[in-house]
Amino acid sequence: MKINPHAALVSLLVMVNPDQCPIVVDFKYNSVDDYTCYVIGGSHFVEAQRQLVKEYPLTPFFKYAECKVYVGLTHEAAKLLAWNHNNDNDYI
Repeated sequence: MKINPHAALVSLLVMVNPDQCPIVVDFKYNSVDDYTCYVIGGSHFVEAQRQLVKEYPLTPFFKYAECKVYVGLTHEAAKLLAWNHNNDNDYI
């Protein structure tokens, strides 16, 4: 990594605050920056990426992330989704 930094692609699972947007049809893509979003899957990856940005501030690969955005999840559904994300990616 020190010699040849490169990107690692793991999709982050992101949940829109259900108080701001309770159902999918209310979601406004053009207003995405106005929503509060929570990372429910991949938070360890986000922290590792933050550290890499500090170490390699001029390397653009670490400044981007692919996100799967979910709207209208209950807290129970979010937990199950995060659990499945961890299992699918072999996180222990």
